[in-house]
Amino acid sequence: MRFHLTTASATHAGQIRAFNDDSVAQDPSIDAYVLADGMGGHNAGDVAAQMATRIVIERLSKGASRGAQGADRVRDAVQEANQAICRAASSDSARAGMGTTLAVALFDERHVTIGHVGDSRVYRLRDGRLKLLTRDHSVLQEQAETGMLDRDSARVSQNRSLVTRALGAGYDATPEVSEFDVLPEDIFLLCSDGLNDMVDDADIELTLAEIGCNLDMTAEVLVELANDNGGQDNISVLLARVEGDAQTGSGWRQRMFGWLRGG
Repeated sequence: MRFHLTTASATHAGQIRAFNDDSVAQDPSIDAYVLADGMGGHNAGDVAAQMATRIVIERLSKGASRGAQGADRVRDAVQEANQAICRAASSDSARAGMGTTLAVALFDERHVTIGHVGDSRVYRLRDGRLKLLTRDHSVLQEQAETGMLDRDSARVSQNRSLVTRALGAGYDATPEVSEFDVLPEDIFLLCSDGLNDMVDDADIELTLAEIGCNLDMTAEVLVELANDNGGQDNISVLLARVEGDAQTGSGWRQRMFGWLRGG
């Protein structure tokens, strides 16, 4: 299947924080998209996030020139970024303890390789339905999986921001890597927790389904929703919509219009 990607991104400091520690980067020439959330409360979280996105994009580009597989490229890129952040943190006291979460989407002709560390997420909208493709590396996630917290308790838990993996000194930086198929009209969303902590998945789904044909507007609306709901953290979103050949398209809008015409 041949396709190209339409993309958009937006980032905002939110309503509470004075600085934005998030970073978003992309390289359309290799269909690579990266989002990082610098760890608030640690020194130079913004530096760690910017290092992570820059190094991951650079390394993914090098992997493409060598013909490496997507999963290997993602793992190598994350490992290189983690080592660089650790070296910078250990050599400069002003950066000691800095860290960042990370989400990566690397597309090829038929699949997307998703890698993540921490609680930055990747979602996919397909046929009007939203699916979370990543699993948070967080204390809250572990508590939910063991039955210590139900859904309502999780929403107000004080452990929401405690991650169990991150790039940076003292953290497990092993990325969780998965591969998914890609279809025309799929929309992929990379986001920092400043979005999904403030906006329910149902509202994210509705926004993508209703106005996903305009990704720039969609990105801005998602950020506005998070801010309207309190904006407790930095908010970043990166969107990629799969644009397939019209003859191969089998998206839900096409099927819906055919049904309405009686086809």
